Amino acid sequence: MTATMNMPKAKVNAQDIVAANVNLMITARHLQKKDLANALGLAPQTIARKLRSEITWTINETQAAADFLNTDVATLLNPNLTMHELLGYKNTATSDESKNGGISASNEWGRRGLNPGPGDYESHALTD
Repeated sequence: MTATMNMPKAKVNAQDIVAANVNLMITARHLQKKDLANALGLAPQTIARKLRSEITWTINETQAAADFLNTDVATLLNPNLTMHELLGYKNTATSDESKNGGISASNEWGRRGLNPGPGDYESHALTD
């Protein structure tokens, strides 16, 4: 008879998830950590320690980080972020509120074979 020992799963805490997600979002979005530090009213060294989970995040700091990243606290606490969440994409068009059958603006541009520049979404109407 062979004895096996089940090791308990390492529990990931909310602090580590927030630190990891903020780090991933900053990197993926090409943002500066010093800008996050300014948004939170903290020294860059303090933000660096928070991003390494050496210092705990307060709920107010977590909310301020979410605001800076244009997301919500629930997303920062999500251990399984999607690429869209990581990059900050929002699904804004739905079939009942859009005039184009629920196709997002970026998909509509692509369907038409257009290559919009920055600001084109606001300045051009997508009409047939």
